[in-house]
Amino acid sequence: MNTDNHRWRLVALSAQLSALSLFLTACNVLPEQQADPVRHFTLSGPAGTTAVADAVSVRPVQLAGHLRNRSMAVRVSENEVIYLDDVRWAEPLDEAITQVLRNRLRSVGGSASVAVQVQRCELVRSEGNSVQLAATYTITPPGGSPHSGSFTAGPRTWDGHDHGALVGLLREAVGELAEAISVAAERK
Repeated sequence: MNTDNHRWRLVALSAQLSALSLFLTACNVLPEQQADPVRHFTLSGPAGTTAVADAVSVRPVQLAGHLRNRSMAVRVSENEVIYLDDVRWAEPLDEAITQVLRNRLRSVGGSASVAVQVQRCELVRSEGNSVQLAATYTITPPGGSPHSGSFTAGPRTWDGHDHGALVGLLREAVGELAEAISVAAERK
């Protein structure tokens, strides 16, 4: 009877080892971890101008609702926006635009205050991959009456390949906005 008990233990041990072997083999079937395809971009860069004592101050930029997303907005028709899952802003877009404007306007004197609302800062596929930036701004000089203006960036077209180049085109458009506000602030 001991031999039957011994055989039974060997069969049980053999079954356990087989199950363990199958489990370890299954672990090798899992796919290897893939690299994260998400790319993060930023508009802002280091300050390039020297600040003046009575520099223009820039309030935090206000964005249209559809632009308050970390994923990049792409307009596919007049009333439809999609978000690119693998292309994201490394910082909130409103903060990035504010920083670009502050870096440019810190060399403009006059102590005015500038408020900016951005309606568009996006790629528009339905218009041949055009890069569009549209904004309104208000410049309020100290003790003076506010002056409002609107801005639309010059035409830019993205080639559809490198998202870094697309961000570069958006950065150029924001730089153009900063320059337009600078000129308007110096006139007031």
